[in-house]
Amino acid sequence: MNPSTESAAIEQVQEQLTSSFIALCGDPDDTAAAARADGALHTLDVLLATDAP
Repeated sequence: MNPSTESAAIEQVQEQLTSSFIALCGDPDDTAAAARADGALHTLDVLLATDAP
């Protein structure tokens, strides 16, 4: 993956994670926000593992 594309993808997933986390702070029982946060964490983990030296 192109480094700039990869960096943009990581940034986008971080924004999704932040948004989901904020939603969970407002409503800890929001299962949809929890699922989005979980998915974003998994995606971020994969992206960062791919980027590791």
